[in-house]
Amino acid sequence: MEILLVRHGRPSAAVYPRVNASGFVRWVRRYHHSGIASDSFPEAQRLSDYSDYYVVSSDLKRAMESTLIFLNQRPTETSKIYREMEIPRYKLPLVLTASHWLYLNRLLWTLGFKGPFESYSEAKYRAQEAAHQLVSLAETHNKVMLFSHGYLNFHIRHYLCKAGWQLTEKSSQHWGITRLQR
Repeated sequence: MEILLVRHGRPSAAVYPRVNASGFVRWVRRYHHSGIASDSFPEAQRLSDYSDYYVVSSDLKRAMESTLIFLNQRPTETSKIYREMEIPRYKLPLVLTASHWLYLNRLLWTLGFKGPFESYSEAKYRAQEAAHQLVSLAETHNKVMLFSHGYLNFHIRHYLCKAGWQLTEKSSQHWGITRLQR
């Protein structure tokens, strides 16, 4: 059995202006609704034949568009369980680049700071459930390919390795493939 975790292509909203807390909230909203940048393509050697894989995807636009670009087909199945882990938004009196807001807010989030969004423990539980679903799909279809998001893929990979899956390839870059086998 094999599970491939593929990170989506670079989003069109992957620009990082200097913003205050409310500007970061708007940035996150744009990022969640963005598609893939017009100049973002997978490496040519990645485009082999994946026709024997059962393809699943996050239901966010950038993941679904990535399946079309990468495979020239829509995913067989989409689910919100494969969405990226929350991008927390804390109201702090700072002006930072959007990328610095992202790292600072994720750090506070992983330390247990609460907010009006999915908690880190809830997100880890969702990643564990996503890993269970992928194993179940692999037991049925033998080969599964998930188009999802960087931080969620990191946690899914952790849970699959903990369950005895062997990591044979790993990339967290846009269009990166992480391959696990059993």
